[in-house]
Amino acid sequence: MITYEKLARYIHFSGDQDAWVASQKRELDSLLNGAEWEMIDKAIQRLKLQKRGFANEDYRAETERVLKKTFETNEVIELARGTV
Repeated sequence: MITYEKLARYIHFSGDQDAWVASQKRELDSLLNGAEWEMIDKAIQRLKLQKRGFANEDYRAETERVLKKTFETNEVIELARGTV
């Protein structure tokens, strides 16, 4: 599950995975790993598609299931929504 802190780290780097990886030259990020970064990124992409009107009702419903499965709380989901 993606916590508030993990999503905040993603937001800190504006979703730029290269910048995040570059920041880890000396030590690995113990808060967030690559698989979690990808989970966040995919969920954000789904939200962006919805916001831009490229999602039908089935896609929207699936996105809600993905968000609930990916993020720890409704607060974290709302923070994710606020990034798009």
